[in-house]
Amino acid sequence: MPVGVPVGLVAGLFACLITEIYCHRCLAHRAFRVHPAVASFCDGFMRIVGGVHAQTWASVHRLHHRYADTPLDPHSPLQRRPLLVLVGTPYLFVKARRRLPAEAAPGNGALHAAARALIFALLIVVIGPGQTLLALAVHLACYLGIMGMVNTFGHRTGRKPHPDFPGYDSAWLALLLLGHGYHNSHHAHPSAARTGLLDPMWPIVRLLSGAGLLSLDEPRAEREPRSCCLAAAA
Repeated sequence: MPVGVPVGLVAGLFACLITEIYCHRCLAHRAFRVHPAVASFCDGFMRIVGGVHAQTWASVHRLHHRYADTPLDPHSPLQRRPLLVLVGTPYLFVKARRRLPAEAAPGNGALHAAARALIFALLIVVIGPGQTLLALAVHLACYLGIMGMVNTFGHRTGRKPHPDFPGYDSAWLALLLLGHGYHNSHHAHPSAARTGLLDPMWPIVRLLSGAGLLSLDEPRAEREPRSCCLAAAA
């Protein structure tokens, strides 16, 4: 197997984990708080590897919850062609970011761009330019593919245990989509730290909580079921 494939897979999956646990559950929905050192690492990783400020990601995601499956939803497969939602995540994200106030969409600084260039240079030296490009392609396909499937399949097929809320539950998709097989349940209880029975992120959340790196407040979803979605740019 070309070395670029595992390098890209590891980078892509790690980016998915940070996006889901930190950007999504912590920042966007405030399901828990993370240790300041963890927050600093995740912020830096998202700026350098993901190319986006974590708070900007969270603000765009709140737009999705606030306007789910309406024309103002940044990436509803019911309002746009499903194929565009599946493969067009960067385009839809940039388009939605323009709707945010400046304080909700901070950019990346020159230091993070320099760090990104240094990582690419090191990879080129260690594994070569061809394998570096392969790793980048695998990383993007993994990360954007999972994010695109969450947005596409979560709003089109499955059970609907909460009829008044958008999305569908498909437990068999939960492992593949980082817990978002329970998409209808997530829209009904966005502040819940656990999305459903087969949520693959839950053991990681509990492990981080036990290590003191994460402050878990499990009853919060019942006390404030949708408060995190009321201010899209908060």
